[in-house]
Amino acid sequence: MTRINPTNIKKIIWRMLLLPKRTFYQHRMSYFDRSYLHRRKILFITGCQRSGTSVMQRGFERDMNAKIYGEKSKLSSIEGIRLKPLDRVKDELRKDKAQLIVLKPLVESQNILKLLDYFEGSKALWLFRDYKDVAASNLKMFGTRNGINDIRPIVENQGNNWRSEGISENTRNIICQHFSENMNPYDAAVLFWYARNILFFDLGLDVNPRVLMCKYEHLIAKPKEVFQNIYEVLGQPFPGEKITEEIHAGSFRKGKDIEISPAINDRARELLKRLDELYLRRWPTGQIALIPQNTDVSRNFQS
Repeated sequence: MTRINPTNIKKIIWRMLLLPKRTFYQHRMSYFDRSYLHRRKILFITGCQRSGTSVMQRGFERDMNAKIYGEKSKLSSIEGIRLKPLDRVKDELRKDKAQLIVLKPLVESQNILKLLDYFEGSKALWLFRDYKDVAASNLKMFGTRNGINDIRPIVENQGNNWRSEGISENTRNIICQHFSENMNPYDAAVLFWYARNILFFDLGLDVNPRVLMCKYEHLIAKPKEVFQNIYEVLGQPFPGEKITEEIHAGSFRKGKDIEISPAINDRARELLKRLDELYLRRWPTGQIALIPQNTDVSRNFQS
């Protein structure tokens, strides 16, 4: 019998109680402050699954001015987690009274430029995380075959699968070189991390002013600082440190000991280096996230 975590039950109850309070607050603000909705901003949370996007979402959920749409919401298609046609999404968002609307369509990350162009004034936030931690978390959450299942559509060039959409021929060839149905599951999960994060550069998001970056390790190390910066860029009032109360460093470096093939490890490490270097140019204080493997994590995170 599965044991239910009491902490998770408290979080669920808290969110259920907050929903009507948030709705009332937003309707009241939009009624009494006519400029409230004119300051509206739409933010898309994007990146690879298991990169801290849920942690980021939980922070925004504590903002009374925000409306959050997770991976599965009324904006999703009947089939699952893909977005509905954008005109229908826009119709739904028009009904919202929130000043900040946050969507997390991770499976549409390859289409983020279309989303940004369609929703005027919107921005995107690309989260990334150490590939070993992502791989370990992926297989722990979804099973040991999930990495292989994730990259198979890329190998087969399945046109109707979000995993293979927008993938360059170079990325496809790299994955095909290593793919087999009995490959090391962690190798497969790391290749999927690579396929999702190389999109950041293939799509030119690294030079797009509408796209923000967030490194997961920086988020859990300095959550208040990270959220303050995001709100400042969005031109939204920062709700205060209360929105970071559920963020902690408990899932840091849990994948450091997984076994990865040298060639795959080298390629992933090089991509992570590119992401880190760009991130540090944008956010110099993100240096806290680049902690050597042999350091005392708790000491660094408390500094």
